[in-house]
Amino acid sequence: MLRKKNSLRNDLEPQDYLLEIGLEPLPARFLSPALESLAANMAEALKASRLSFKSLKTFGTPRRLAAFIESVAPKSEASSEKFFGPPASRLKNPDGSYSLAAEGFARKYNVTPDQLIIETTAKGEQLSIVVNRPGRLSREILAEAAVKVISSLEFPKSMEWEESRFKFARPIRSFVSLWGTFPVSFSLVGIKTSRVLRGLNGESAKIENASDYEKILRNMAVVVSIEERRNILIKKLDWAAGEGGGDWDKDQDLISEIVAMTEHPVPVLGHFEQKFLKLPQPLISLVLKKQLKFFPLIRSGRLINAFLGVRDGISEGQNLVREGFERVLVARLNDAVFFFEKDRKRRLESYLEELKRVVYQKDLGTMAEKASRVEKLAKDLIELLGDFEVSEDSCAEISRVCYADLTTNLVKEFPELQGTLGGVYARLEGRDERIALGLEEFYFPIGPKSPIPTTVEGAIASLAGKLDSIAGCFAVGLIPTGSADPYALRRQAFGIIRIALERQLPIDLEKAVSLALKNQPVTLSEDRFVQVRDEILDFLWGRAQSFFEEKGFSVDEIRAVKAGAFGRLSRTYLRLSAVRSVRKEADFEPLAISFKRASNILKQAHYENGDGVLKVESLLEPSEIALLKILTEMEDTVKEKIEFDDFEGSLKTLVQIKPHLDLFFEKVMVMADNPDLKRARLKLLEKLVSLFSQIADLSELQGASPK
Repeated sequence: MLRKKNSLRNDLEPQDYLLEIGLEPLPARFLSPALESLAANMAEALKASRLSFKSLKTFGTPRRLAAFIESVAPKSEASSEKFFGPPASRLKNPDGSYSLAAEGFARKYNVTPDQLIIETTAKGEQLSIVVNRPGRLSREILAEAAVKVISSLEFPKSMEWEESRFKFARPIRSFVSLWGTFPVSFSLVGIKTSRVLRGLNGESAKIENASDYEKILRNMAVVVSIEERRNILIKKLDWAAGEGGGDWDKDQDLISEIVAMTEHPVPVLGHFEQKFLKLPQPLISLVLKKQLKFFPLIRSGRLINAFLGVRDGISEGQNLVREGFERVLVARLNDAVFFFEKDRKRRLESYLEELKRVVYQKDLGTMAEKASRVEKLAKDLIELLGDFEVSEDSCAEISRVCYADLTTNLVKEFPELQGTLGGVYARLEGRDERIALGLEEFYFPIGPKSPIPTTVEGAIASLAGKLDSIAGCFAVGLIPTGSADPYALRRQAFGIIRIALERQLPIDLEKAVSLALKNQPVTLSEDRFVQVRDEILDFLWGRAQSFFEEKGFSVDEIRAVKAGAFGRLSRTYLRLSAVRSVRKEADFEPLAISFKRASNILKQAHYENGDGVLKVESLLEPSEIALLKILTEMEDTVKEKIEFDDFEGSLKTLVQIKPHLDLFFEKVMVMADNPDLKRARLKLLEKLVSLFSQIADLSELQGASPK
């Protein structure tokens, strides 16, 4: 009897809610997106149902996805909402009966026509109804939400395993759904909810209260928190690496992958024969990390013949696990040795002929033809650099053999080594380090935060390769979509922006794009050429805007420097920084408003680039003569500062024009009846706008500087 009373009392208080989806092991890359979607969809479902809660967090392992919601209210909030229907004149028919329109409106909200209200609105008299919705029990809402949320989860790949053709990443095996101690029952894909939690080694336990979830699983060797599992893994790797006499490669992507692959990660120290260290270090790392998911051990910056594998769970058979890890690794390394020794019998040049048999894209030719285009484009890019110091011979050599390693045996076996292996083989052949480094880093940057090519020559060759890829793909219509980018053009475009900015290359990217497009083996009409070039520039600008936004600049500031941005991106960055800095000054925002007014007047007058010189004698008002005088005095100073990239100083100089511009607009009617006077005033405004526009288009700025 006492237990029943407590249950009734608890039913009136907020309780924690647990939803666990037990399933067959999930691919590691599916886990984080699935948990993000689970959290977002569950929060949205509860909000739509007006069911309050304190917080929501998710847990996940390969075998379970779980949402834990703290302090869920026992009932949803009641609501009252008014709905409007047809005009009041359509309430009844001439014979006094209710019209079909009125009956339909009432039926829609589950009321009778006599309950409809006539209300005066802006549209006249209308029929209305107030719908009162009482609060619902949380367990009813949670059961509905659970089914809806589980059904809405999407994955990169899904499968069907039962008669309803329900789709999920892997077969679902169980559901646990509790609000406090109370079951929240539902059934989906033929599976009913229960209280049974399953552990790592096939054991199971009943859960009586949602709040005990983590504790019960931990007792069964399952660490369900991703963050806790990561911390445990890192600590254990630190300890195991010390036992192995080195430091472990702290590859964050691999750490995340291992955390998503395990429920109780346990490092296992293994070794391999010293002779394998004669292989290129990137190759050993690739085999260890990418193929076998092992962490290499490092001492004094070099790999040692030890590694850390990770098993899921603890057992007495750790030695057997270690032996298994070592056997698999030795087999892979023996394969690598075989291919490496076979490759070394030839020089890189000997592989160039084989590129003629490798198709890059059916309309863009072979890899040999692409390599030829890259070599030519690299030479053209050097000409665009002007006096910038660069070794033309080294750049030409990098560009000539940049794709040679694609046909080596090792790259065929380990595609991830393309570029890296070219650098390794170049060093083994005794080539200059500048060339070896350029080949090794040809595909850099491979990620948003990864390094760019170290040398100028490597940077130019890398730019040429990326520009050729983008120009060719756009020319034949292979433009990235929201879900498809098979040639990784977005990554390459972002790489172009980063290389140009971070290497501070004085290169005109608009001209570079045109050169790359002209090199393509695709015939384009003049109009089509311009269209494709502009599409590429817009595509690149999208990546540049993302880069600038990551640096903290606002969208309107970025738009303000878009004109001429590709002439030299490093200067564009300085222009952007100047706008951001000077924008904070008190007089700048009012000046931007006045500038926008001047710009709009010119647009409305269809006044583009002026027509002839400014006839000073046509100006009459003292305010316009004073504006011309201050503009003329500032012009040389501003241009000199711009020449030395002092854009902030230029803007600060131009801010001084504000009182003169304010007085001009107060005293002068620009669109005068006298055509000579109107022309002179428009020319004066054009002079003003042109001077500012060398730095930024202030008309793009919206309001005050963002904090």
